[in-house]
Formats: sequence, structure tokens, C-alpha cells
Amino acid sequence: AEATASLFRTVFGRWSDRVKRRKIFIFCGYGLSALSKPFLYLAQTWTAVLTVRFSDRMGKAMRNPARDALISTSISVNRKGRAFGIHRGMDRLGAIGGPLLALLVLHFFEDNVRWVFLLSVVPGLLALIFIIFAREMRAATQNALANPGGGESVNTTGLKQKGFLLFLLANIVFTLGNSSNAFLILKAHEAGLAVALIPVIWIVYNLFCTLSSPVFGIVSDRVGRQPVIASSFLYYAVLYLLFGIAGSVWQVWALFAAYGVYYGLSEGVLRAYIADLVEEESRSTAYGIFNTGIGIALLPASVIMGLIWDAFGSRWAFFTSAGFSLAGFFIFLISVHFHRRAGQKYSSQESEAFL
Repeated sequence: AEATASLFRTVFGRWSDRVKRRKIFIFCGYGLSALSKPFLYLAQTWTAVLTVRFSDRMGKAMRNPARDALISTSISVNRKGRAFGIHRGMDRLGAIGGPLLALLVLHFFEDNVRWVFLLSVVPGLLALIFIIFAREMRAATQNALANPGGGESVNTTGLKQKGFLLFLLANIVFTLGNSSNAFLILKAHEAGLAVALIPVIWIVYNLFCTLSSPVFGIVSDRVGRQPVIASSFLYYAVLYLLFGIAGSVWQVWALFAAYGVYYGLSEGVLRAYIADLVEEESRSTAYGIFNTGIGIALLPASVIMGLIWDAFGSRWAFFTSAGFSLAGFFIFLISVHFHRRAGQKYSSQESEAFL
């Protein structure tokens, strides 16, 4: 289901750019997910559950590229980092509130998990109401392309630029070391964390995501996207090296909090940077391609992690992931070089045309 959603993000992103509409894809995407989940209340077979999961993930594929594109054009050029940071922070806040609400439902309905799925339609429909009031804006392309990372403009072929393609490659290589978070839970259990505390440590992780996302989004607006993204690659590498050598429960708690800071450092800033690289008319496609590449890399990432873990232990599995992050860092530095060259070339062409 996740792989299917990743593939279709590019399809729906391209479609959104072609029809020049964002809200309809966002509304239909959230609507499909909201209306799919309650059917788990009726599901009696694994095939029915799988069908619902496909439908839910298809809704995510439909909405995400258009949603990110809408955010990028709904805010002034020098506040995109703040906007995406707040969005990702609110997303993580939902990741805290959702499970807590589910526990409340289980308490009142005698641990009948089917009621959790049935009642999930309520927040889903509430989200649709808010979408109705969102305004679909079209910022001037030349303004949207100003680059806080270097103060340069880029040409209007962002999807074909070496800067964007290498940025995409850097994140795909990095993702090969960004395996399923289930391995972090496994590491925590290996270090001695009680099973009953796993939901609590996950709340701690999401809490630090929520708090750090807006902060680093604002920082990227002020100092530039590129330094923050480069720092996120290095931060992740150090973090996974520490996960590899962690052997006590207190270290695991500290690392989960630090891991939450990593997502605050990267998730929103990466989305804002894509808006710096790619013109408005192709932005949904760019977000779709980016998420497709990341989604495809997630499966081999977890396979690699599991194989190394089984063969050599958790330490070398985490060390390998850190190595992928460092490889992504160096590819990103190369992408920055090409992006700056493209910006300088375009600025030169603008000057010649003016003269």
C-alpha cells in the first residue's frame, strides 16, 4: 500500500499541475482517506483490510503533492520555511493526539478496536471542513523562485536542473539509510526499555518534532535552506552512530528526543527548498517525484537494515545507515554547486536581456 501511494504521488502531482488546481486534489485525498478507514469496522478478512489500506494510501498520494504546492504559494517567499515548519509541527501534534484519542475510545468501548476505526471518520470530516475555507493562491513565479539559500534566482526548468536532480538523488541515497522506525523501537527494547513504555517514548519523539519544526523552519528563512539541510545530513549520521553504541535506557530516551529534533531539522525545510528550486507551475510534480523517490527507497532501506542487523548486530546496522547519510550529504553539496551555477547563469541572462 505504501509503495503504491509513493508511485501515484507523481501521477497526481503532475495532474494537479496540468489542471492548475490544488484544493480539489487536497479535498478528495483527505476525503478518500477519511471515508476509507471506517470500513475497517466492517472488515472480516485480511483482503478487506488491505483494500482499505490501499484506498487510504491512495488518498494520501492524491493530496500530498498538491497540499505542499498550495502551502508554497500561500506564503511570502521569505516565510516558506516557517510555513512548512508549522505544518509539519501540526502534523506531528496530530500524531500525538491521535493515539491518545484512540486509547480513550478503547477505554469507553471495552478495548474494541473496531470502534477506533469507525469513529476516525469524525476528525477526518472535520479536516474537510477546514479545507473548504482554504484559499488557492497563485504567487508570481519570479517571486516564488527567489532562493533564501543563496539569494539567487533559478531558471524555469527546475525539474530538469542538475541541482534538483542531484538534490533528489541525495535524498534517495540518504533514505537507503533511513529504514523503518520499527528498528528504533527494536533498539530501545534491546537496550532494556519496557514494552509498556514504547508508546510513551514515541510521544516524546513526536513532541520534539512538534516543537522543533517551526523553529528550524524560521532558521532556514533567515540563514538559508542549504546550511540547514546540510546540517540535517550530518546530524542524522551522528545520531545513528550514537544509536549504534547506545546500551542503556537513559541513552535511548535521549536519542529518541534528539531524533525528533532531526525531523524538525529536515521535513519542513526540505519541502521549502523544493519550492526554491522549482517554478510554481511544476511544483506539485516536483513534490510528487520527490516523495515517489523517497517511498521507493524505503523498502530496500529496511531490508538492508534487517539483513545487517541479523548478520552483524544492531551496531553495524546503525553504522551503515550513518554511512548512507554521509553519502547523501556529499551528493547534496554537489547539488548546491550546480544550483548556484544555474542561478548565476540565469542572473546573467536577465542582465543581458535588460541591457
